[in-house]
Amino acid sequence: MIKTVKKITQAVDFVARLVSIFFVLCVLVFMTSQVFFRYVLNSSLQWSEEASIWAMIWMVFIGSVVVVRRWEHIYIPTAVKLLPIKIRSLVIIFTKILVLIFLCVLCWYGWGIVNGHSNAFSHNIGVSTAWAKASVPIGCGMMIVITLGAIAEDLEAIFKKDWARFEEYGSHDAV
Repeated sequence: MIKTVKKITQAVDFVARLVSIFFVLCVLVFMTSQVFFRYVLNSSLQWSEEASIWAMIWMVFIGSVVVVRRWEHIYIPTAVKLLPIKIRSLVIIFTKILVLIFLCVLCWYGWGIVNGHSNAFSHNIGVSTAWAKASVPIGCGMMIVITLGAIAEDLEAIFKKDWARFEEYGSHDAV
């Protein structure tokens, strides 16, 4: 079962990396085009700024999946590293459960906003703003899958008494 979980999280991570690269390239192309049109052709592209902002929004939420996969978001492991290894493992799992709860709430409200009545039609790009807002529940859904996988791997390590997984927690950070 844990092998299946690892394959799923790897697949989600791979897709998130590809999509993030795509959106970085979109921002690069949109902004370069805008500079070229404005300063070389003396004509402004009306859609490029908004399209770049939307691509950046998607880039943040999908790129966060990669950060969560490596558990590299901002945290301070100093206090956790002082705890005995068995208690440390439980604290780490507890924090991941809190992250999971937060992601579920954010996904729920994000989905409500996408389906809500506050979506406008963007005349510059020609689509509904729901497309930009959809990055929240989609990104959060992907992060939920990743976090569930991390919790499953942590629980497996506890059951196998593989404490090395928890000894290394936070040791790759800058000292």
